[in-house]
Amino acid sequence: MDGVRDLVSPEHVRPDWADRNAELERWLLPVPPADFLQHPAIRFQMFVDDGVVPYELPYVLERLDSVDLLAEDAVGEPPLIGVDGAPVRTSSNTVHQLHHLLRYEQESGRRISDARTVVEWGGGFGSLMRLLVRLHGGEPTCVMLDTPVFAALQWLYLSSVLGEDRVALHDAAPVVPLAGRVNVVPIGLAADLHVDADLFVSMWALNESTSAAQDQVCERNWFGAPALLLAMHEGDPLERRVLDDGARRVPLGPAMPAQRYLIR
Repeated sequence: MDGVRDLVSPEHVRPDWADRNAELERWLLPVPPADFLQHPAIRFQMFVDDGVVPYELPYVLERLDSVDLLAEDAVGEPPLIGVDGAPVRTSSNTVHQLHHLLRYEQESGRRISDARTVVEWGGGFGSLMRLLVRLHGGEPTCVMLDTPVFAALQWLYLSSVLGEDRVALHDAAPVVPLAGRVNVVPIGLAADLHVDADLFVSMWALNESTSAAQDQVCERNWFGAPALLLAMHEGDPLERRVLDDGARRVPLGPAMPAQRYLIR
């Protein structure tokens, strides 16, 4: 954490998220507890209510080649649920995030495996990227941009579930992603990131960022990505900019009627 703590500036982070970051840092240091995913800054921000499961699980099960992808990793002691008729324990979060990725494939006509390089803005503790890598099935080059404390958490989590050799934490400019790895990049190094992405992903993180951060992403033309998968609140001011860049609005579904995907 010490090596990346200062790689951020106030213009990147809204005050409410700055407060959550400070609280989470106090919880994780000096040694993260075994149940670090139970902290309120994670559990109540990153794990959706189990009420989404009856709506989204049938869709996910219908499209997965193997139910094994639903199996939740034990790292961090996430809250678990059972799946009727399946020999796995999962979480509402894993169901929800697989729903995102599979809906993207259906709505865009592309496969996750088509993307050789993926950039994710935000990323929570790393769960969506974990699933994206596994659904991809190959060795995509991935970049995650987030605040320093979440970058450190992502490195910890993804190193544990994917293996340390698949994850790199960057702490200095310039940032050149390592091929075939998940490259965790503190947001303060975003301007020094050299990447041409195939797919840009941000699930509620970009619309919860500052206008300066949003401008940076838009001015970088989504880090070169022709394909987009975003989620945000209905009517968010950022939505117009994404639509003007060729995305289309897709309802998230009956479990979350006020939320939208923006897919290009």
